[in-house]
Amino acid sequence: MTITARLRPELTVAIDGEDHPIAWSGPRPADAHPARVVRIRRSTLSESIRERARLRADAVDDPADLVVALEVEALIAPEASTARAELLRRGETLTSDTLRYVGTPNGLRTLIEDLYVAEVADAVIITPIDGLATAVLVADEVLPRLRESSARRAA
Repeated sequence: MTITARLRPELTVAIDGEDHPIAWSGPRPADAHPARVVRIRRSTLSESIRERARLRADAVDDPADLVVALEVEALIAPEASTARAELLRRGETLTSDTLRYVGTPNGLRTLIEDLYVAEVADAVIITPIDGLATAVLVADEVLPRLRESSARRAA
């Protein structure tokens, strides 16, 4: 008999909509336990790591049932220079009260995977800075690649 310890939930990514998520990285496994999700906004990785560690240390039940979801504001385009130009056109800056990513879909996918591997967050909620343009690219290019990566790790 093999005993498998669940130390943390699988990576989940959502695109934030007006009042509900508009896309997910994939379905929760059928054997997944109910999870308590705590959404955080932190402007630096170190703040995010500290907050996740505090929340997990304070978890009363199984820490694997706690999902710390970091909100990341994003603006992506096929070319990083196009994304930066759009940010400037909107009068926005790279700083915010939560992490911001401005660049390409591949770069955002890499950031999301790094946030999970480095235990900065258990889930990522993408809040598109430019609305539908980034939301579509995340749904069409980022989420499918994350699903592929997850499937390869599970195999």
